[in-house]
Order: sequence, then C-alpha cells, then structure tokens
Amino acid sequence: MKDEQTKAAVIQWLVPSLVLIAVVVVMLFNFSAKSSQSAASGVEDNLITAAEKYAAKINHTLTEMTAAGRPVGILMKESASGDHTAALAQILRGSSDAYAVVYCGEDGQGTLHDASKRYIDRCSYFPQLEDTSTDSGTAKEEANTESKEGDGGVKYIYTENDELGIGKKAIISSLSLEGEDQDSRLLMYYPVEEFRRIFKKTEFDADAFYVLMDSGGTIMESTGAESLFLSGDNLWDTLKASGGDEAIVKATVRMKNRSAGSFSMTVGGEARRLVYSSIGINDWAVLIGINQEYVDTQQNREWSNARQMIYQLVVAILVFLGLVVVINIINKIKSSEKSKELEEKADTDLLTSLNNKLATERKIKEYMAAYPGEQAMMFVLDIDNFKKINDTLGHAFGDEVLRSLGHQIGAIFRATDVVGRTGGDEFTVFLKHLNDDSLLEKEAKKLCDFFKNFQAGEYVKYAATASIGAAIFPKDGKDFESLYKAADNALYTAKKRGKNQLAFYGEDSQKSEGVKKAEEESRERE
Repeated sequence: MKDEQTKAAVIQWLVPSLVLIAVVVVMLFNFSAKSSQSAASGVEDNLITAAEKYAAKINHTLTEMTAAGRPVGILMKESASGDHTAALAQILRGSSDAYAVVYCGEDGQGTLHDASKRYIDRCSYFPQLEDTSTDSGTAKEEANTESKEGDGGVKYIYTENDELGIGKKAIISSLSLEGEDQDSRLLMYYPVEEFRRIFKKTEFDADAFYVLMDSGGTIMESTGAESLFLSGDNLWDTLKASGGDEAIVKATVRMKNRSAGSFSMTVGGEARRLVYSSIGINDWAVLIGINQEYVDTQQNREWSNARQMIYQLVVAILVFLGLVVVINIINKIKSSEKSKELEEKADTDLLTSLNNKLATERKIKEYMAAYPGEQAMMFVLDIDNFKKINDTLGHAFGDEVLRSLGHQIGAIFRATDVVGRTGGDEFTVFLKHLNDDSLLEKEAKKLCDFFKNFQAGEYVKYAATASIGAAIFPKDGKDFESLYKAADNALYTAKKRGKNQLAFYGEDSQKSEGVKKAEEESRERE
C-alpha cells in the first residue's frame, strides 16, 4: 500500500514537472521572436494587477462599511424611538468609515446621526434610491440591479452636492430595510476624498495620478501628480480632443462589463499609459495614469534580463519541483503512518489492547454491510463473579485479570476476527465467514477450552471463568443491535444455568452434542 502511495505521489508531481519543462523549452526556442512582446505583456499585466488591487481595496472599503451597517439598520427599523435611532446612527458612524449616517423611512424623511431631521426626497439622488435605473445607460442599470439583488438590497450612489448640509462629494451606500409594515433604508455617506489614502503608497513613480471615475468618463475623485489629462471634469472629453475615440469606446465597454485593461494616450505632449480596473460596484472604475517613460523603462529592463531570468527560472523550477516531490512523498508517508497510528489508538482499549466498544461495533457493522449473506457468530461473555474478585483481591488485581484475558483471548482467533472489550468485564468476539455449521461448534468448543486453562496473576494465580452467550448471523439477527441482543439473551441463559458455560440463542433445550460436551467439560473445573 505504501509503495502504491509513493508511486502515485511521484506520478502526481512528475507529470506536471515534465509539462512545465516542455513549456519552458518551447519558450526558450521562441524567445528571440517573442521576447519583446512578452516583456511588454508582462509589464502590462503587472500594471493591471496593481490597478485591480487598488480597485479591490475600494470595493472592500465600501462593502465593509455596508456590512457594518446592516445589523445596526435592522435595530433602527425595530426601534420606535427617534432618539434611539439617532444613537444607533451615531454608534455606526463612530465604528465605520462613514462620515454621516441617515435612517430614512418610506416617507422620505430621514434622521441624521446627530438626531436632526433631513428630507431625503428633496435630494437629486432620491429617484436613484427609489428605482434601480439610472441615467448612465443600460449597462449601468444592469449593474445597479445586480448590486441590489446580489448584495441584499444595497445600492451605491455618487453625489457631488452637499444637499443635506453634511458633506461634499460622497458615495452613498443605500441599504434597503424592507419589512411587512413599511420600507425604509439606511444611508451611509463615505467621503470620496478619503480614497486618496488608498493611493498614498504608490507602486509607480511619483509622476503617476489616480482617478476614481465611471464608465461615462466623469471624474469622481483624483489624486497624485498634476496632469493635462485631468484638466476637465470628464476624462473622456479631454481624451477625445486628442483623438482617443477608439480607445475610449473599448475602455467604456470594459468598465461596464466590470473588466480591466490599459491603453496609451498623449495629451498636449504628455504621454501616459492609462491602466483601469472596475471596482465591482456599478460601472465605477479606478484609472491610473503612468508616465510612458516609466513603462518603457520597465519593458526594456524586462527585455534585457529576460533570457537570464528564464534560465534561472528553469533551474529554480526543477529544484523546487524536486523538493516538492520529495517533501510530498515524505509527508504522505508520515501522514499515512500517523493517521494509521491515531486510528489504532482511537480504536484500542487501553487496558486490554483489544478493540474498544466503538471500534468493535463499527467493525462488526462493516462486515454485516459487506457480507449480508455470509454466516458469522457473535460471542458475548462476562467474567463470573468479577465483583467478588475486585472486593476480595482488589481492583488492581481485577484489572490484571482483564488485562490477561484481553492479551490471551485475542491470540486464539484469527487476525480478521473482531475481539473487543465492550464493558467493564464484558467482552465481545465476532467470528467471520463461518459458512460450515461444523465450524460453529468448533469455535464454541475452542472458547470453552480457553477458559479451562485461563489463569491470571503473576504471583497469585487465579483461574477465572466466564459465562458466554452465542448468536449466529444472520439467522439470529440481521443487524448489530438485534444480533447483540440475541447473544446477550443467550448470556443470560448461561448465567441462569449456573455460569461457567456457553449457551446459544434459542437452543436452550436443543443444544448440539458438541456444545453440551464442551459445557460439561468446562463445568468439571468447578
């Protein structure tokens, strides 16, 4: 089994290794023709990855704020007190990134975190709260609808106006709180200018600028270096004046589809690489304007070092894969051994080293499920007068009797049979595949003979006897519970007859001669 596991582990890692080596070899042969393209593609991927990271941070900031507001919004809806609502809003404001929190009922009247009243229905963005459609086109309508359905009734709306007297530019997180009596919403205002802190640690040169915008080109917020690209409120309008119509159309579609990309543009002699990524909310996106000289420098560096890097990469991959394969094989072997060891410990009775009760029952049930028609036999036995042993010779000696019995009784049966300690002085023996009826009497006699010679104790020898009940599977029971009950009834019969004997279930008056003889020989020892 271990050899098979080792072989499987080797194959598991060898095939990917060979595939990877083949891919690297092909890359080396085609390096001369494709190195320049690969360098440019690699740099672009890095730029897009950076833009996606910033977009993910913005998404996380907004959704985290909304998530914090959901439980508080539910409490607000359940509260009948305006003061309580304001207090909850104040708590939410202090524990989230929102600079203002408004609880708004279906009548359009809202309660601000400072307990003042605000009429949301007088705000220009109120229709967007009421309807999933917006003025930004079909794609934006679909984005808002997805946001509402996917986020449990959440909308995100951008506003430039301080219509409530609580701030300037903001992104509003509108959380719908629908109920049986009325509909209400929780509005959390996030200052757009706070996004500047996300771009504080730039991954590019100091000449880069960062823009939060929608697919229509509207600049919601910008930070970083001053640029001719940011001379107006709409980036697309500025680029169209420089002949960027085709690139704008492609970028607009990608933003609406919540995708990412990049393109190069020159405005007034200023060359930039514009990298954008959807933030996953509405049709909003992050756009980064990187100096084209910086991008060219990165591509040239990739070109000059590409060959050496590929060779080093091949060596590193081979070494890494070799280590991974070896470590994986070692870990699999150790894990298998550890798992087997733990399984054995979990199944073992600590005193007798036999199966414990749970393991005994499980293994017997497994046999019954696998071989429902195969005849087997269950013995349930109790040590006679065990309480007297404990009372007269001490519990330590009683444990020695159990320990000795466990070590000796397990040796007289096959390794495939199930022998376990299932109670204080109760043992269960389950013998598999006894299709020949003569084997039943043979095994019963073997167990009776065992107790003829059984002795426990190192210095003081004690000949312990046992009462044994036997039941046959599947005749006396087709499942564990019924078979055990039958064997236990037979055990009671053996005890009732005077102990130190074996009784079969249902054969109190029709026992075979072989079993009677085994019992008589066992009783001669009394």
